[in-house]
Amino acid sequence: MAESERQAKAGSGSPTEPTRLPARGLFLLVLLTLIWGSNWPFAKVAVQEMPVIVMRGYSGTAGGALVLVLALLAGQSLRLNATEWRWILPTAFFNATLWLYFSGLSVSYISAGHTAVAAYTMPLWLFLVSTIFLREPPTLGKWIGLALAMGAIAILLFRNFDPATGDWRGVAAMLVAALSWAVGTVLMKKVPWCAPTPVLVGWQFFLGGIPLTILAIPEFISMKPASLLAWSGATYSAFMGVSAAYWLWFKIVSMVPAWVASISVLAVPAVSLILGAVVLGEPLGWMEVAALLLIIGGVSTVLPRPSRIN
Repeated sequence: MAESERQAKAGSGSPTEPTRLPARGLFLLVLLTLIWGSNWPFAKVAVQEMPVIVMRGYSGTAGGALVLVLALLAGQSLRLNATEWRWILPTAFFNATLWLYFSGLSVSYISAGHTAVAAYTMPLWLFLVSTIFLREPPTLGKWIGLALAMGAIAILLFRNFDPATGDWRGVAAMLVAALSWAVGTVLMKKVPWCAPTPVLVGWQFFLGGIPLTILAIPEFISMKPASLLAWSGATYSAFMGVSAAYWLWFKIVSMVPAWVASISVLAVPAVSLILGAVVLGEPLGWMEVAALLLIIGGVSTVLPRPSRIN
């Protein structure tokens, strides 16, 4: 019996990956969910008093710089090779510049909770873009997931066609942001990166935030002074929503496979919806709950699963 078990383990080629978080990892996961979930209400507070491009330029450059500092303190080199430098700018454009601006534009039009729900269509757009450009074979489950996401988007659009509730342009802006993230992720897959992932994330947000910061200068000069609360929201979005959140994410992924961590953070839009309703007085009815459930169901069909061990 013991001999057969040893042979089975040897035949698998690699040890079984852990699929349950240790107690410390569970604490980090709860913290990450709260940070990412509260990021959208904080961003909403900021864009109510300052131009989107000012807030997002600050979030990108400051947040990215702090990620690079954290990577440096962790003993990681910030150097990129020639191939990586050639690709870091286009990936930064899609993953940071477009994502930051259009997601910020979205939260300026619609509620923080609606923005968070729409943001979680990102994995579904990634499936669609990968199917078209990387020729990755689609499955029936993934097409069903995409249909569920379309149902959620239809609910959000219907909800935000009412001027008293929001603006449909906010949903459209977040779809552009999610699609840009998907394109950037496909580009990331095509490049043989050597640098650690935190370094790549830091460079992308820092470099991607620079164009926004430059374009924000005239807006910053002419804007009315923002309150301490608004700047606190922008600072939270930069240092917590970008820097601390990504640091926590990579710590969690180092404990369990990425597919486990991905499923675990599906609670993020629910946190945004609840906080938006409680703190900002945003709507939270059956339409929001239905859209949330459709998104969770849709995303769960496209998240990576563990490979089957023969």
